[in-house]
Amino acid sequence: MIASLALSAFAALGSAPQEPQPIRILVLLGGEHHAYEGNSRLLLTGLGQVGLSFTSEVVRIDDPPTGKPAAEPKTLPSKPDVLKDPELVKKYDVIIQYTQDSYLEKLTSDHVDGLTGFVRGGGGWVGIHCALDTWKSWPEYVEMAGGKFQSHPPYGPLTIQRLAAAQEMGAGLEDFETKDELYHLDDCAADKDLLYAAKSPGDGKLRPVAWTRGYGLGRTFATVLGHGPDSYKHPMFLKMIRSAVEWTARAKSESQCAPIGASFSLFNGRNLDGWTMTGPGRFVVENGALVSQGGMGLLWYSRRSFRDFSLELEWKAERKEANSGVFVRFPMPLTPWTAVNAGYEVQICDTAEAKHNTGSIYSFQAASKMPVKAPGEWNHYRIEVRGQQYTIWINGEKVNEYTGSRSSEGFVGLQNHDDGSKVAFRALRVTELR
Repeated sequence: MIASLALSAFAALGSAPQEPQPIRILVLLGGEHHAYEGNSRLLLTGLGQVGLSFTSEVVRIDDPPTGKPAAEPKTLPSKPDVLKDPELVKKYDVIIQYTQDSYLEKLTSDHVDGLTGFVRGGGGWVGIHCALDTWKSWPEYVEMAGGKFQSHPPYGPLTIQRLAAAQEMGAGLEDFETKDELYHLDDCAADKDLLYAAKSPGDGKLRPVAWTRGYGLGRTFATVLGHGPDSYKHPMFLKMIRSAVEWTARAKSESQCAPIGASFSLFNGRNLDGWTMTGPGRFVVENGALVSQGGMGLLWYSRRSFRDFSLELEWKAERKEANSGVFVRFPMPLTPWTAVNAGYEVQICDTAEAKHNTGSIYSFQAASKMPVKAPGEWNHYRIEVRGQQYTIWINGEKVNEYTGSRSSEGFVGLQNHDDGSKVAFRALRVTELR
């Protein structure tokens, strides 16, 4: 008793440093095809082993018929109405969701609104694997998650590649090998920061594996991994989920976005850090510049997408006929044609026809003039994007103003067109606009 009083008095004087509070986690389970309860036990045990300080409550939100689910006996009670609790955001910091659509028929819009409202109000959400195969007909949920399940190749070995080496929540995370199901997604939102990707064993295309994004006042993280024990026992998978929980939990006290007007370099002049290659050919670094080789491929800045911004860069073509371009506002590219068909290309080619020449919005609108320098000399592009207005300057002269109709957010990238088109790029810098 005396010791307790002494400690209370000591705290009241403000002399004792406050210990960080454990993160309060609500774990949602339910559905078919996975061992939800067994895998969640592996996950929570593993998170403790990798140093996460937390408390947890685990509930099911499904209502399976007798004898179901077939994948694993259900032992936990179903408490879907936890999502309708108006105090949810006060009771928990993060919701980890590991559910699938089966046996959720009795849940209503009030349950989905409770979950999305929790995140909009500043809560964190970590969606694992089949959480992307849940509530696919609810647009608000799909928007929050950043995509929805479409299909997957067979369970098997995967090489998981880091994309965002300097992303805040990704400190200490590395490439790793695991066995899992690589989901292919529909409605894959462009406005998310990609953390991991992998080549699909089904079609060989680079597919998103893990990403973060903001939603209202909250933060979300999602990964397609997590089918079974191979991932839940993997140290790097557990470190990734720990980082996700800690990062999403901080949404209540930190801004989730860089300040408007922030300006930063996309290319460090030394290597391809922050960039990802899709399609044939490559870019190499020569004398502080990105130089195209072969094609047709796409080198894209994969750390984050952009909404309204000004992109400035310098380029130099080896000859007038050299073909390349700068792509803006395209979704994560499964092939180079994703950028062509879903974004806009600011063209580089001094000898092409009007809508395909330097300064044009490729195939949409020709440049009013083409004040380019001779081959072998550096030119300057300024590409300003506000809403659906695209304005282009070449060497300080305005050459194009175009009103578009495609996505209002996406990635930026550079094209390597063919073996005969050697084009170099340097001094790439983005300034975000109001």
